Amino acid sequence: MIHTVLMTHLSFCTNRIPHFFCDLNALISCSDTQDIKMLVLVLGGPVILVPFVCIMASYTPIAMAVLKVLSAQGKWKAFSTCGTHLCVVCLFYGTIIGVYFKPTSAHATQMDMAATVMYKIVAPMLNPFIYSLRNRDLKGVFRKLCQASLKKF
Repeated sequence: MIHTVLMTHLSFCTNRIPHFFCDLNALISCSDTQDIKMLVLVLGGPVILVPFVCIMASYTPIAMAVLKVLSAQGKWKAFSTCGTHLCVVCLFYGTIIGVYFKPTSAHATQMDMAATVMYKIVAPMLNPFIYSLRNRDLKGVFRKLCQASLKKF
């Protein structure tokens, strides 16, 4: 809300946003936005970094416990489950940190646009897909669907 109120006091160069979403970094302003950029760092830092650090810290005891498992199959199963979650977490937080906490240029770049799509669309869509494919029944249905579609071609 603070960012929105501060943005109302800016003058904008154009009525077009060179981005998919109306993100704070995508808005082109003819005004000095140094205060708003500093506010993003001060207010956004703890909001993003605290959960990310807590998630990463929680994986330390999990990794230690998995390393104590004797069977290779047990280790593989545990690491594959945790690894997929950790990949999605790193994708989500990594792209957010890359977009909002980097030194900004005057305009949004293609990389910013791709990163925004990754954390707003791709990462949330991956979780149900990854965890539903852990279910054997869904794996069987998915295989049959793929085989049926391959036979048509």
